[in-house]
Amino acid sequence: MRYELFYLVGVSKELDLEKIKGEVDEIVQSYSGVFEEKMTQEKRKMAYKIKKDTHGIYIAKRFTIEEPANVPKIINKLNLHPGVLRFILSDTAELPELKTKEERMEQEEKRNLTEALQREKQAALDKEKALQKETILSSGEAKKAPVEKIETEEVKEEIKKETAQELDKKLEEILNI
Repeated sequence: MRYELFYLVGVSKELDLEKIKGEVDEIVQSYSGVFEEKMTQEKRKMAYKIKKDTHGIYIAKRFTIEEPANVPKIINKLNLHPGVLRFILSDTAELPELKTKEERMEQEEKRNLTEALQREKQAALDKEKALQKETILSSGEAKKAPVEKIETEEVKEEIKKETAQELDKKLEEILNI
């Protein structure tokens, strides 16, 4: 089975970080756990103080283990480790893919760029719709505007109503003369 070990080391232990990571890896490997290559490590401000630390280094690693009965033994050993402030051991079946900080930042940039492009495209469509509506209203009759067709049914219905109202006004003027 595949598991993810996500643990927190306080910044006060940053000088011993490599040693702590080695010890944690050794605990998992002593119960026949095999780590995957990909790992994420990040220094962050914590939501609350833990053992006088306000900042911590978060480390996430995935591993496979053939005997799930060894997982409680790993948990017991990690609970006793003085360098690990907090940890969580999860089944990866319910988790998204593990990504490094750089991969997450790159993905966030792509998503922001895509959203910005979609907003620009929507703004351009809205502007074109307004121009088309203005062209139809100012001409007094439903002419084709030199822009794309209006996509939403609501806008089409509104234009039809306004055009019909203008035609009614013109007819009244003609009949009253």
